[in-house]
Amino acid sequence: MTLRTPFGRRVAGVFATRVARFAISMAISFLLARILLAEGRGQYATLLLVPGMLMALGQLGLPSAMSFFAGRGRSLADLRRLGLLLTVLLSLVFVGGTLLMLPLLGPTIFATAPRDLIIVALASLPFQLVAAFAGSTLIGRQRLRTYNFILVGQSVLMLGLLILLVGVAGLGVAGALIAYVTVAVLAAIATSVELNRAVREDAAGPARPAIGLSQVAGYGIRIYPASVTGYFSYRSDVLLLNAMVGDAGLIGLYTFAVSLAELTFFIPDSVSTVFYPRIASMERDAADQLAPQVSRFTVLITALAVVALIPAAYLAVLVLLPDFVGSIAPFLVLMPGIVALSISKVLAGYIGGLGLPLSVAWASGANLVINIVANLLLIPPLGIIGAALASLISYTAHAAMLVIVAARLSRRRPLDYVIPTRAEVGRLGDGVRELRDRVRRQPAT
Repeated sequence: MTLRTPFGRRVAGVFATRVARFAISMAISFLLARILLAEGRGQYATLLLVPGMLMALGQLGLPSAMSFFAGRGRSLADLRRLGLLLTVLLSLVFVGGTLLMLPLLGPTIFATAPRDLIIVALASLPFQLVAAFAGSTLIGRQRLRTYNFILVGQSVLMLGLLILLVGVAGLGVAGALIAYVTVAVLAAIATSVELNRAVREDAAGPARPAIGLSQVAGYGIRIYPASVTGYFSYRSDVLLLNAMVGDAGLIGLYTFAVSLAELTFFIPDSVSTVFYPRIASMERDAADQLAPQVSRFTVLITALAVVALIPAAYLAVLVLLPDFVGSIAPFLVLMPGIVALSISKVLAGYIGGLGLPLSVAWASGANLVINIVANLLLIPPLGIIGAALASLISYTAHAAMLVIVAARLSRRRPLDYVIPTRAEVGRLGDGVRELRDRVRRQPAT
């Protein structure tokens, strides 16, 4: 976990990418809140649930499978071919199925979304699938540099299009959705170009073991329950608020609180992005030794980010978005859960990277049940604060379950995954000093 190691440098590269996207995402959140206000933001958030939910249901765990097999050194050409085939098949099934079910879904879980814009949101699904399959393959082979630039480019483009379409042209929710679909199309093109480059370089080297649909699907089906239940654990609160409250303004306040809390995801996401394929390529003993160190370090960094974000977000809302003061209370409730979620993200990568995705799936399934029950009990009396409490409870329960599983697999104490030690503090200090020295060594311009 230092810049002297390839793993540390990859994490640092992904981390720098997430920091850049963090800054841009914060600008996007405040821009949309300022222009669309609570009701418009609630409608936009519900519209994004359409492709988001279909991605969770329709991926079938296949991006994780591609990352896993790319990390194991399988043929990139085969993985590219399978990704394109699966994109076509899954798009036909899920886009067509959603259009048929719109009369049922529209008045319930998508109650606050304009019906005509739901169809526009659906258009992004095939392109998101292309980007997901290509991006996961690149991550698995640890080809991260260009991919990181693509991710930052997406965020920059999204911000620019929102300023143009929503801020200047005044297209409102429709303009924000057009920007979202446009970015999805261009991201699919960019990741496909980079994957084609990787395939050519792969073909020039030693022969790679072939990989077929049955192998990818077999692994994907085992991890699929974890990906689906994990997604709905994160988004069932908004779906249930739509069904039980149906107030776009309240949903706008809540989703803004969630977007602020999720800004700290750039830390565990940076680690898990590199950690999962790294574990898949390691010997078991080395993986068991690395996992608790990475988990503790991630907890330390995430906790520091949470402490820094709370006053910054509080002041920003009070000064820039006084209409969203109602978002502060659920935001504060969510923040301890973000630290717990950082543990879950890292340990899901460790357990799944060992080839045991069913263990992750069981924990995610139990967590979804906890989340839904908590939302059903807490939303009626407490509204959006109840939804935040439900998320806090479920995030903490999920982390506890994965810590227990990881501790058994590695034959270590559960606290070894949770409580940072002096070693982690020392690594953080070393990393800061290394980064400072690298910056000082840069030639003056």
